[in-house]
Amino acid sequence: MRRPEDWISPFHDANLHALTGPSGPPDRGGDRAAEPDGEEQRPFWVKAFDVVSLSTLTFLLATATVRLLRVVGDGGPWWVLLPVSALALLAADFLSGLVHWTCDRFFADDTPLIGRMLIHPFREHHRDPLAITRHGLFELGGNNALAVLLPVLAIVLAGPPRGALGSIAVHGFVIVLALAIAATNQFHKWAHAAHRPSAVRWLQRRRLILSPDAHERHHRGDFSHGYCVTTGWLNPVLDAYRVLPRFEAWLRGLASPASPLPVRRSS
Repeated sequence: MRRPEDWISPFHDANLHALTGPSGPPDRGGDRAAEPDGEEQRPFWVKAFDVVSLSTLTFLLATATVRLLRVVGDGGPWWVLLPVSALALLAADFLSGLVHWTCDRFFADDTPLIGRMLIHPFREHHRDPLAITRHGLFELGGNNALAVLLPVLAIVLAGPPRGALGSIAVHGFVIVLALAIAATNQFHKWAHAAHRPSAVRWLQRRRLILSPDAHERHHRGDFSHGYCVTTGWLNPVLDAYRVLPRFEAWLRGLASPASPLPVRRSS
């Protein structure tokens, strides 16, 4: 029987799996023949759960957005939505990096509860970067939609925002944050896709969403850079100051104070 600490072994991080896997070095995109991506192996209830999760979030976001636009249209302080939206995108980018880093560096495919649903897709992505381009909208967005359902439901149940600046700011922040998080895996998919709509390429060139060039850094060497995959805005700062590697070293030191586990340092 495995001990609890075995789920956080350094031998289960995605770096070692990807570097020693049979598929060779990662590929950013191309015309490689499609390989089985496991979609047909996903239980029906999981697929249904993804559809319900994303559909519910879409309905709630539409309701909250219409209410917000009505208040703003009646003379509310619309300008606050500009800085609030930027902050929400930064928050979504940071959260995407934090989750990505956690799933890359800790746990295993067979970890109870989260292994198959959460850890496996990240490990699969390093073994086969193009697998994400063969996943559908609901599969990509189901888990992320679930993660933001509660805050969106909360602002919907709270009723339309009042005309006050603070109320509009809160509603705007939650809506943009939820939209960005729900779309993160789709942005990530487009960063690997060989063929992308012109509108997507326009957004990528202006760094409004994750671009292939910006994301390519993550798939080099030991995968220790570029964890943020919503917009990628925070990657230069996090990478320059080695924020996540330092945090990892601290966490592993807490787990084993007597003999801290080694952390792969990037060049």
